[in-house]
Amino acid sequence: MSVFRKCVLRCLIGLAVFTAANYSPAVWAGLVVQQREDGLHIYYMTVSPAAEPRPALKHRMWLRPNELKPGNAAIHYVRSFAENHLSGAWKKVREQHGETVYDWGFGGIAIEEMPLEEVREASAAFDTIVEQFIQPATRCRDSDWGLEVEDIKGPVALTFFLPDFQQSRSIARMLAIRTRLAIAEGHYDDAIEHLRMQFRLGRDLGREMLVVGNLIGIAIEGATQRTVVDLIAAPDSPNLYWALAELPSPLVDCTEAIRLEMTLGLRVFPPLMDAETAEHSPKKWARLVRECAKVFEDISEVEWTGISAPTEDPKKKLIVLGFSEAAYPAAKQRLLDSGMSAERVEQMAVGQVMMIDAAREYRRIADEVEKWWYVPYAEMRAQRLEMDQIWQEDGPPNNAGRAMAGVLLPALQAVRVAKIRPVWKRNALLVIEALRMHAAETGSFPESLDQIEVVPVPRNPITTEPYQYHLDGETAILEMPLSDGMAGLAYRYEITLAKP
Repeated sequence: MSVFRKCVLRCLIGLAVFTAANYSPAVWAGLVVQQREDGLHIYYMTVSPAAEPRPALKHRMWLRPNELKPGNAAIHYVRSFAENHLSGAWKKVREQHGETVYDWGFGGIAIEEMPLEEVREASAAFDTIVEQFIQPATRCRDSDWGLEVEDIKGPVALTFFLPDFQQSRSIARMLAIRTRLAIAEGHYDDAIEHLRMQFRLGRDLGREMLVVGNLIGIAIEGATQRTVVDLIAAPDSPNLYWALAELPSPLVDCTEAIRLEMTLGLRVFPPLMDAETAEHSPKKWARLVRECAKVFEDISEVEWTGISAPTEDPKKKLIVLGFSEAAYPAAKQRLLDSGMSAERVEQMAVGQVMMIDAAREYRRIADEVEKWWYVPYAEMRAQRLEMDQIWQEDGPPNNAGRAMAGVLLPALQAVRVAKIRPVWKRNALLVIEALRMHAAETGSFPESLDQIEVVPVPRNPITTEPYQYHLDGETAILEMPLSDGMAGLAYRYEITLAKP
């Protein structure tokens, strides 16, 4: 399956007055987003000053432990998929309103441009689903999707399907539409409740020991943060500083999934896991070697549950070559050079020698990649050149383990970037809310962030320095530049205060 990585931000333009019988008219202060070809997203925002709520955590996007109930959230989510509950509702909504419904969530269309009567009708189609399944799911203490991925071995570890995770995106889209409708109608408490459910959905998906599940959870978190921007820009919206600060950081940790993913090469080829201790006949060792080589010969353009796929013929050929008898002499010599006795090596079958050699090299490289997960991101980033050299260094030729590591592991470095990105964005939103709180107290934005005293101002988690900030006249400029290294993404918030 493909990873839910795309973040679509279109230009939001316009000023409108909403009218409806069941809510007070709301005049939008304005939010315009421009996306440049170089990856820079510019948010032009007009915001209202907003003091700290009383009590401070009056608005919450995370529940206290005593507010959670015993139960498995995954069961409730899956029940929403049963008997076409969710897919049927989406089909009905698309038939009535067309594909444009997708633009109503996640900022695809400006809130002031949404056709409110149609959006209300679409939102109502999901009322029962939210009430009976989604809200109860997001109030459960636990989330176990029953995948037991740690026990999956063989080629299926690369290719098993995740239909429930795929359908969870439909839940996120539906909640986003309902959130933005609540913002448009000025029902900010309802909007915050829907944001809470979206964040919890991302967390529940990201708790599985599966990288793709983690990435889908991170993507949902990122899209939800975009909707938070809509709420911040809404007229007289409450200050969300403490509501955002309360959220787990990171919301999706990824560490356990990465630890498991580092063993993928060994789990795809189970004979590698116990190659040093297993006792087989030479004939069986030879058969096991042939079976391992055949795995990569059989896998072509398949949809992986991993984040990289063995579709590069040169690397596949290296793996197959590494499992061929031609690789035996070099593998044998490497075991001798490692200190293994000549007597023991000579007693081994040819296949066992190659299996041990492959497993050792794979584990060595996997450890070199994994160890950087256990230091702060800024320190890992400073060592990026050393990490990249892992793939450039001279290594044993015709070693299947090294070739497998070259296929399976490099993309995992991008997961560390994905993990820090929502923290980077959340901290920036905290800065904006600190600016609104400061403006409520003083009547204007500060000249510099160190002038804000009402709440702590978080630092950029990538650089560990304060975010780049300055005043341009009465406009506050908050920069998150390309130099932060977020995979070609950059943000600039140009923020003005709404006039009384």
